[in-house]
Amino acid sequence: MLVEREEPLSALFLALDEARKGQGRVALVMGEAGIGKSSVLREFVSSAQKDSSVHCGACEAFFTARALGPLHDVAHGLGPHVAELLRRSAPPEQLFPAVLDSLQDNPRTSVLVFEDMHWADKASLDLVRYLGRRAGMLRLLMILTFRFEEVGPDHPLAQVIGDLPSRTVERVRLQPLSPQGVATLA
Repeated sequence: MLVEREEPLSALFLALDEARKGQGRVALVMGEAGIGKSSVLREFVSSAQKDSSVHCGACEAFFTARALGPLHDVAHGLGPHVAELLRRSAPPEQLFPAVLDSLQDNPRTSVLVFEDMHWADKASLDLVRYLGRRAGMLRLLMILTFRFEEVGPDHPLAQVIGDLPSRTVERVRLQPLSPQGVATLA
């Protein structure tokens, strides 16, 4: 049960509506650890997947980050060409356009979810920058989650976000529950 999360869900559905019109968006879902980012996404995804292609991947807190970890999670859903290029460790100049082509060729609106981007490797950040700078021309909603307190001004993710066209970025910051919300959950 979600409590006091109507506003963030509404923002995601509005961004999805824009993406359906071919005016893609990058939604930044941010908040402290345990605040409910994943719960909001589960609720959103369960509804969005009825008429959109939803692909969910995540970054991990490994000491040695797996390059393009979230893309590995979603590659097969983006088609055999993307999966094969990823398997062969194709360079970004081949792989990234293939991902873009897959999203452009999809007759449905695509929702691409990358969770825990505060742990992202550099290749994943490059992919986000590449897709995010082109999102406004696609039927794409790219959702990135991260812990706000871990992404300071010098964090690589902050730099990537700064490079995205502001008109395509939707910031969704989750706030702590009110005392009434906590009582409702309890």
